[in-house]
Amino acid sequence: MGTTDPAVAVVGSYNVGLTMAVDEFPGPGETVIGRDFAEGPGGKGSNQAIAAARLGADARFVGSVGDDRYGDDALSLWEREGVAVADVGRDDGAHTGVGFVVVDDDGENEITVAPGANDRLSAADVREAAAAIDDARSLLVQLEIGDGPVRAAVETGAAAGANVVCNPAPARELDPAVLEHVDYLTPNEHEARTLAGVDGDATDEAVARELLDLGVETVVMTRGAAGALLVDGDGVEQVEPPSVDVVDTTGAGDAFNGALAVALAEGRDDVAALRFACAAGALAVTESEVVPGLPGRSAVEDLVQETW
Repeated sequence: MGTTDPAVAVVGSYNVGLTMAVDEFPGPGETVIGRDFAEGPGGKGSNQAIAAARLGADARFVGSVGDDRYGDDALSLWEREGVAVADVGRDDGAHTGVGFVVVDDDGENEITVAPGANDRLSAADVREAAAAIDDARSLLVQLEIGDGPVRAAVETGAAAGANVVCNPAPARELDPAVLEHVDYLTPNEHEARTLAGVDGDATDEAVARELLDLGVETVVMTRGAAGALLVDGDGVEQVEPPSVDVVDTTGAGDAFNGALAVALAEGRDDVAALRFACAAGALAVTESEVVPGLPGRSAVEDLVQETW
């Protein structure tokens, strides 16, 4: 990447994705026979860093992998994708994270993660990576790492004046001291309700406003086939997604978040950034497996022009 590319720093996880296709998900105590199996790179942090790099960002990743074969594979992947990894640690006391993904015939997925080295990433590790964050125009973090490094990431990003984007997945409660440093919170509908502490009967807009009251500046709620809802102190914007044939929804959120961080780093306004992100997410679901499905710049720009 050249020095003119917008810098995006991503703090998060790397997991090896072990994916199986099934006709339908098993119930409790049930065994089903799968069809296809694939092993490939994953982890929300790594996926989002790769998504940003493919969209033209100077992407830097802060994380931790094990001193094992999967860790070697991760470093090779990031080198191929142009993701800077000077701030990725290797822990010889933990395995590289592993995620088990089951995808059904409708393209829906269920995921279980054994975090391994991701759990060893500390707040001190993130603060030591301040140089990678300080000149980033967007800082992107998720919740597959501990509360300490998440807080260190948003505080460091905010102090640097970056657009701080938090993708609160997997869902868990966050300290308001974390949320007050977040410029853009990007939950799906379930994650938003978990964070806000409200039940499923509340409208999406009402849930988003509860999150604003916790200190978040802008809520960008992803809603699957219904697109994305942006709520801030000025009002509400709804962006309908492009119409595509769904193959696998696993990487949609990572493509969306990586694209949103890039668009904000480029200085696009919120609606333009949301359209760019929705286009990236839509393209991602047309392919099976996450990393192979993360789209390139020209494909996203073309879909934006075709749709809006």
